[in-house]
Amino acid sequence: MPPHPLSPFRLERWFVEFEFVPGIRNLTASGPYDATTQELLALENEGTTERYLNLSLGYIENPGRESLRQAVSSLYTTLKAEDIQITSGASEALFLLTWFVMEPGANIVVEEPCYENLPGVASALGLEVRRLPLRMEDGWRPNLEQFSRLIDEKTRLIYLVHPHNPTGSILQVEEMQAIARMAERVGALVVNDELFRLITLDGEPTPSIIDVAENAICIGDMTKPWGLGGLRIGWIASRNHQLLQRVSEARDYSTMCSSAPGEFLAEVALRHASQLIAPRLTAARTNREQLAQAIAQAQAHFQGLPAWQRPEASYTAFVQLPFPAEAFCRHLALERRILLLPGSVFGLAYDNFIRVGLGGDPHQFEEGMSIMLDELLRWRGR
Repeated sequence: MPPHPLSPFRLERWFVEFEFVPGIRNLTASGPYDATTQELLALENEGTTERYLNLSLGYIENPGRESLRQAVSSLYTTLKAEDIQITSGASEALFLLTWFVMEPGANIVVEEPCYENLPGVASALGLEVRRLPLRMEDGWRPNLEQFSRLIDEKTRLIYLVHPHNPTGSILQVEEMQAIARMAERVGALVVNDELFRLITLDGEPTPSIIDVAENAICIGDMTKPWGLGGLRIGWIASRNHQLLQRVSEARDYSTMCSSAPGEFLAEVALRHASQLIAPRLTAARTNREQLAQAIAQAQAHFQGLPAWQRPEASYTAFVQLPFPAEAFCRHLALERRILLLPGSVFGLAYDNFIRVGLGGDPHQFEEGMSIMLDELLRWRGR
């Protein structure tokens, strides 16, 4: 099974081009406004700050410090520290899992749209990638009959992303269990990318797939719920300790271990998880209402478009425009310094969509929505 060149990561290439342009306002990020080191350390006493300043900057354990793994396991109802492997962000977790399932003739099944890390690496390794398109008319949830038809004896991994990026839809427990049973029948792994699970805009957080399906695997990280992407701390949660051992061994070839400051601050954040996320959820709910108002105003001019499904979880919304979005997004970035993500980075089937990020400062978001609405109406005449 010869390797193939990695295809350009379209989503990340868009951010490389525009995210750090001076003066740009990011209205498409999938995380909230950033937390700071000062904010984290202020949650604890001076002793914690002193310990942080005296922290050794040497190597740390490959699986992650036991105290951090214990803190991560507390986010679930049925796990212990030994069920957690720390990684350098969720991206490394997905990369290592793809290596784990690589074998001649194998395939993986993924939802689409999805974050392209895992299917992109799988394609480069020669795995067949089978895609299940999600549709707005289905509530951006998988059609289980179609899902079942994609799975066969060569399927080695089923990749879910729920709560969903970029639409904010959620899976019901019964749907998670049904997909887990499909995987078990053919000996495949079922992996749910749960970066958005704690970001609940309506009701209570959904259960983790690992707490409702015995053999499931889930991915998490510190970025999306708490605005801590710079820590580069993610994890794989699994009761399959042989799999975790293999992943740990594979990590010897990638990052070997995480950074000591990142793990230290991640523990601080997890001790105060609710306190950190509360204001960020409040901002996201406010921004969701502002987006709803902007969509309603635009619909009066475009015969029912833009259209969307109101996100139930996550910091993102996926909005269908009346025209292809990429040129519009490029214009906004270059001329108005507003950063939005065109749906074409998730595949051509979504080229009329944009991803809007709900996690930023509400005042900046309101200004950005006003500019976006103004440009939508101007774009109508082109």
